Amino acid sequence: MSERDKLYHVLLDRLYAKLPKKDLASETQTLPTLSIINVGNTTIIRNFSEYCDRIRREDKICMRYLLKELAAAGSISENGQLMIQGKFSNAIVNTFMDRFLKTYVQCSTCKSLDTVLVKDKKIWYIQCLACGAKNPVKPL
Repeated sequence: MSERDKLYHVLLDRLYAKLPKKDLASETQTLPTLSIINVGNTTIIRNFSEYCDRIRREDKICMRYLLKELAAAGSISENGQLMIQGKFSNAIVNTFMDRFLKTYVQCSTCKSLDTVLVKDKKIWYIQCLACGAKNPVKPL
């Protein structure tokens, strides 16, 4: 092995020693399940604000997407519940929120959920905090 190869391996070992250790618990990203109840002709998502905080998105952006997909009116109450006018099943609401996650939260490069939504001029981007990728998305 030449001197150059030895130096390469020493530098490579030093690099690996400085890298943070991967924690298996943080490797799997778990989201809270949406707590959805129907009261009369109103659908209430109890933990909507908590869910939006976990995916690092503003409540208003998530609400706007969900209400547009459901073609319904709604509002966020003071205690963080989303109140939707209309009776919708858990499956329908969860399907639309999964679609929102895949489109506006999940990194298309590394599939991580650690992303932020950034607006640069008129273009929306998903910027990944795990791999650093920046991908444009359809405006909300």
